[in-house]
Amino acid sequence: MAKPDPPPVEPFSGIILAGGFGTRLGCDKADAQAAGRSLLHWTADALAAATDDIVVVARPGQSLPPPDGMTWRVVTDTRADAGPLAGIEAGLADVQHELAVVVATDMPLLAPALVRAIAHACRDVDVAMPLRDGRPEPLLAAYRRHCQSIVSALLDTGERRPRRLLDQARSRRIDAQELRPHDPDLASFRNVNTPADLAAVARLLVPPHPPALTISDPIGGSR
Repeated sequence: MAKPDPPPVEPFSGIILAGGFGTRLGCDKADAQAAGRSLLHWTADALAAATDDIVVVARPGQSLPPPDGMTWRVVTDTRADAGPLAGIEAGLADVQHELAVVVATDMPLLAPALVRAIAHACRDVDVAMPLRDGRPEPLLAAYRRHCQSIVSALLDTGERRPRRLLDQARSRRIDAQELRPHDPDLASFRNVNTPADLAAVARLLVPPHPPALTISDPIGGSR
C-alpha cells in the first residue's frame, strides 16, 4: 500500500530533550553510540527532515556531542532536577516558530512523516499528544510556543508531569493507531533505556548488506 502524502502543515520547530542521565544505560543518552553515531545525531537527523529549526535542550553542566555539520542551537534547562517539563519550558523559550514538536534524544527511529502528522494535529489547538494504549506520550508531541507560560506555572507549583498540559491547555489526544499510515510499526516511539535497547535499535539503523554475487547471478549472465 502506498504511503499517504504528508499533510500540509504550518512551519514548526523541533525540540530535542537531551538531558537524560541514562542511569540504566550506563551513559548519557545523548552520547550513547548506535551504528557509529550518537543517539542525539540520529534523532536530530530525522527531525531535520521535517523542520528547519532545531533546539537541543541540555541539563546544566552537560557536555553534548559536537554538531558535526548539523544545525542546532543548544539551550540549558535552568531548573535543576525538574525533569522533561523543565526541558520543554527551556525549549519553547527559544524556538523560532509558533509551533514546536518535542522529542526525546533517545528516539533514533523517528519518522519525519509522523513528526509532520503530529504537528498537523495541533493546527487548531495548543497541544497535540499521542496516546499509546491510553497512555500519553508527551515526549513525542506538539506544543504551541505560548504554552511556555502554562509550563512555567505548573513548574512553579511543583508539578513535574508534562501530561498535565492536556488538562491545562486546549488539547487534542491522538490515538497512536491513527499515526500508523505515517509510521506503520510506530517505531518512532521506540526509545532506549538499557544496553539491550541500544543494541536492538542499532541493528535497525544499519541498512542490510546487499547479497554477495553468486556464479548464477544475472549480472553479466550466468556462467
